[in-house]
Amino acid sequence: MLYSQDVISEVKTLNDIVDIVASYGVRLEPRSGEHVGLCPFHNEKTASFSVNRDKQMFFCHGCGAGGNVLGFVRRMENLDFADALKLLAERVHFNLPEKTSTREEKERAAAQASERKLCEEINKLVARFFYDNLYEESGAATREYLENRGVKPELMRKFGLGLSRDEWSGLATNFPEISLHKFETAGLVKKGQKSSGYYDRFRGRLMFPIIDTRGRVIGFGGRTMKEDTKEAKYLNSPETALFKKSECLYGLNLAKKARKDEIIVVEGYMDVVAMHMYGFTNTVGVLGTAMRNTHARLIKNSGAKTVILILDSDEAGMRAAQRAIPVLIKENLKLKILEIPDAKDPDEYLSKFGASKFATLLANAKTYLGFQLDVEKRKHDLESAKGKENYAKAAVNILKPIESNIETENYALEVSRDTGFSLSAILSDINKKRGEPERIFVSMATVRTKNDSGLKNFKNCLLHIVLTSKSAARALEKSECLSPDEIGGESYKKLLEFAFEHAKNTQILSPNDIMDFFESDEVHQILAEIFINPTKYTSEAAMEKDLNVIAKKLKESWLLSQILAKKNDTIAAKSLESQRKSINSLNISLRDG
Repeated sequence: MLYSQDVISEVKTLNDIVDIVASYGVRLEPRSGEHVGLCPFHNEKTASFSVNRDKQMFFCHGCGAGGNVLGFVRRMENLDFADALKLLAERVHFNLPEKTSTREEKERAAAQASERKLCEEINKLVARFFYDNLYEESGAATREYLENRGVKPELMRKFGLGLSRDEWSGLATNFPEISLHKFETAGLVKKGQKSSGYYDRFRGRLMFPIIDTRGRVIGFGGRTMKEDTKEAKYLNSPETALFKKSECLYGLNLAKKARKDEIIVVEGYMDVVAMHMYGFTNTVGVLGTAMRNTHARLIKNSGAKTVILILDSDEAGMRAAQRAIPVLIKENLKLKILEIPDAKDPDEYLSKFGASKFATLLANAKTYLGFQLDVEKRKHDLESAKGKENYAKAAVNILKPIESNIETENYALEVSRDTGFSLSAILSDINKKRGEPERIFVSMATVRTKNDSGLKNFKNCLLHIVLTSKSAARALEKSECLSPDEIGGESYKKLLEFAFEHAKNTQILSPNDIMDFFESDEVHQILAEIFINPTKYTSEAAMEKDLNVIAKKLKESWLLSQILAKKNDTIAAKSLESQRKSINSLNISLRDG
């Protein structure tokens, strides 16, 4: 960790979690020793979000989000651990100790922080200047343009739209007290190539301030209002200490307030404004860049579980959609893709056909697999035998990664209908591509899956025991009854490894403090679920009994999964089966811990 546990604990102590959660507009009501309200991370009508002041933890029984005060701020602000700690420290005027090791690193860190602060202050000032320009006489034509597109004054104010006057030195003239170097740092002026003078980057443009989820103006986008110009139609702020266009989404600050578990992603600024204008307020825009992992994490951290991707219907838009698929899927987001008919973008479609027809389009958006199959299908002549064969082979590669048997068969059936090849032939080729002689179907009664609620409860109970009892952790490790690799799931593995390692030292950590050793939201959720309503033991004997039963159940589940994986390796499968039969001979004694 960048800071010592003592420092982190002190910052958390000074920031009561109930107060912090309430400061983000979450209305909490006292109930049975906890505070309960609507979850800020997903859309719900019945309160399932609870905050425990005694344990300084939050947990949502609806979406599973959980953690301590640092985890809450990280989720709400999309920050890493260090920045969340700094934000909480600043809130209570706590001076964090310098942790950089050299003078150069300290100076660089201080300079970067100072530069970000400068950009924030300058951008806020200039955003107001652009906003005021729009409502002056010089902004009449731009206001008329917006009104003709249906953008009413309240929506202009909602997005903070503005106007950069068609002047080369508008900022220097209106802010003579501010050095042009500061405007250059914020990306608002440029130095001339043939002279030492500066000129405004944005001139004669409708301005879109880009606001992050903390309410900071981090950059700008500008649409030219000039006719017959050779300038780019849209222009973004350059990269600054505050603005990285691959790390932000236009309109996310407003889309989060919609409190929906679905986010719609479009390309342009005006597409976002138009979508909000027609009631689709859960819409964000990428800023002229490809979808990145940072974008996907922003969407996930907003509480969304599903993404509907709407990119322009030209060839470039289709390529961008295909590149975005693996990025979004990697973050376990459910993905749909909408191709808009009879219009080049959402803005044009909405102005032509209205919100009702667009809502129907959204409801019928294709899954990403359906989209990929459609794109591939267009490349082949399905009237010819060779075209059908080539499409079927390409479809097999598309369907190969699917884990669900039902989903695989559903799409394979569609390919069978389009090509005339039998379903069994297509499934057989998919299985060959997977390296499987046949698709294996397993009875749930034989082996529980990693998502089974019974197994999950066993894992949570075992982790609660070994994270709160060092003797139990030492006894489990010594018994070799269950290793971290055998508990199932990367997050559970990390927690069991932590329990074993922590049991070797004398430091006592509270559940709240344990969270600070992990940055993963999934780990925080597991820990919150474990400790919000833990099993209470009245004696060591009762704890020891549960530890033995649960460890053996988890061990058996892992062995069954390994037997299944080694189904075609008779010797290995027999060895594993022998281990499974000897599980009951294993014994975990707290006296050994």
